[in-house]
Amino acid sequence: MARSVTGANDSAKNVPPLRPLLPAVVASAVYAVAALVWIAFGDVLPGGRWVPVHLFTAGVLSNMIVALTHHFAQTLLHTPGRTVRHGRFALLNVGAVLLVAALLLDMPRAFAVGATMLTAAVLWLYVDLRRLRKRSLTGRFTFVVRGYERACGAFVHGAILGALMGVGLFSGGWYGAARLAHLHVNVLGWGGLTLLATVVFFGPTVMRTRMENGADAAAMPALRVATTGLTIGALALLLTGGGSVWVLPARLVAAGGLAAYAAGATAVCLPVLRAARRARPSPQAWSLRSACTWMVAAVWADVLVVATGRFRLLDALGAILLVGVLGQAILGAVGYLTPMIKGSGPSGRAVIRQRLDGLPRARLVMLNLGVGLVVIAVWIGDIAGIAGSVLARVGWVLVAVAVLTQLLLMATESRSPAAT
Repeated sequence: MARSVTGANDSAKNVPPLRPLLPAVVASAVYAVAALVWIAFGDVLPGGRWVPVHLFTAGVLSNMIVALTHHFAQTLLHTPGRTVRHGRFALLNVGAVLLVAALLLDMPRAFAVGATMLTAAVLWLYVDLRRLRKRSLTGRFTFVVRGYERACGAFVHGAILGALMGVGLFSGGWYGAARLAHLHVNVLGWGGLTLLATVVFFGPTVMRTRMENGADAAAMPALRVATTGLTIGALALLLTGGGSVWVLPARLVAAGGLAAYAAGATAVCLPVLRAARRARPSPQAWSLRSACTWMVAAVWADVLVVATGRFRLLDALGAILLVGVLGQAILGAVGYLTPMIKGSGPSGRAVIRQRLDGLPRARLVMLNLGVGLVVIAVWIGDIAGIAGSVLARVGWVLVAVAVLTQLLLMATESRSPAAT
């Protein structure tokens, strides 16, 4: 009996501490590969450019946010419990698949059902996060969980706008205005607010350095300002659909709200970037450092684009925010967490960490150079003609190689002795 109990305890010790996060990581990887396929062969595949965008936001981003925010909330608030709710994971992914299928097959009702399922999964997360925060006896990082709750609220509003567009209730100028609001709320709200709330504490952790003094105290009001600014900006962007005399004042109000968001994002990111100066070099640290740098640049550029009405340039900002900021932050986070998701014991996790650090500089340079080339191609627009198209294609190839290299390194760990 003593031997069997000891064996059970040894087995339990060897179970990776974050193994419950594995399904979300695998699902995100599948969606990421699908999005890259659509980017590469979008000219001959149905659905157009919105398919890879939704594969990333509904598939990659939403899976990682739902899994990681719940885990981080439990960790920060010291409230143990189930790390992953399998029903929520299933609801989220059935909704995401249905949403993308509806885009491909032009099925408005299926689109609405998929959006509803996704929204239900996020509302479920919101309820869990709020319950965890109310139960917690600690106070220092409750503002992080509040930030996650606000991100959930942004998703719900973005999903409502997306569903209304999908079923055809917006038309003419209102459709374009709703799309602008939808994009801002989903990318800067669902993705951006989650990143800003997380990077405050997780950035220094990944970089293996201490948080800047006062960084958490500065982030607390900054996140509130960013949320309020985004709300004002999105509502004002929606009002530009009224046309005529409404367009200019609504656009300027939107720019003002987005400037508040940008100020909040800058206040969060700068202490992280200062902490990065004294951090030990690592691929994950470089990824988060690059993501924060792109974030600050992109949100202020967004203010200028909205203020001047040059909305064509939002495609370039979308590439920065989706790939350079959110995608790169996810790669950095998953790269840091993979040893704890797959590794058995300290030695096994150390082996996996060493293997995942393969070609670190090349991956970082390819991804960020690729994003830069895509941005330049969009920025120069029709001036460059076929040269611009080639530039964009080269940029996406570099991004794809960087992402697929990391996914391949992660996948090979499932067959290594350290990952058993």
